Amino acid sequence: MKKIKIEIWSDVVCPFCFIGKKKMEQAITKLNAEDNVEIIWHSYQLDPDFPKGTSISSTKHFSKKKGYPIEQIEGMYIQLANQGKEYGIDFHFDKSLSFNTLNVHRLIKWAKSFNKSNEMKEAFMLAYFTDGIDLSQEENILTVIGTIGIDTTKAKSILNTDTYTQEVEQDMYQSRQLGVRGVPYFLINEKEVISGAQNDKVFENVISDALKKVKPNEAKSKEEICLPNGECNL
Repeated sequence: MKKIKIEIWSDVVCPFCFIGKKKMEQAITKLNAEDNVEIIWHSYQLDPDFPKGTSISSTKHFSKKKGYPIEQIEGMYIQLANQGKEYGIDFHFDKSLSFNTLNVHRLIKWAKSFNKSNEMKEAFMLAYFTDGIDLSQEENILTVIGTIGIDTTKAKSILNTDTYTQEVEQDMYQSRQLGVRGVPYFLINEKEVISGAQNDKVFENVISDALKKVKPNEAKSKEEICLPNGECNL
């Protein structure tokens, strides 16, 4: 079969993006479609103006940005943490440190060249949401990359340049063209859209429908027929 294409716009500091990732993966596994799906990660920065090289408690940052009391945000985080447990996510919002995500997006772009973008995305989300690692610091980013068996020397050279910055900006531009107003945003075969970490059934139904529309790659070449002009397709 041809593969269905799932394009995802998300940010590594977005809890619903992490939950949505797990919902999508769960649906793919349930449908036994691992070999029939191509996942393409696109960059999206929730706070592109966040000062680079610095970090702050995500609770304090969200409170300052939205104007909500700390107690209200902590209550929201408790609900999110409980929801995350259903999908094997161990949220520790009390340890999470907000930072400018440009560098990790650039590295996820780089990882695509050797089919490791999904693993790197997962590693950065775990580092941020579960381990409370300060990803504003280069040495911490490289440590995370090392846990998934990727060349940290090459990664360091990328961090010291602006490589893949244009690709990240292109993703952001494309999101505006698509009218993306929040993440996660899933685009299936450039037609069907799932916006947000919706109900599990939504993911299952959309992916299932997309799979039904896929035709075998070699269907035509296997038609052993002869045409009226005498040419035979063997």
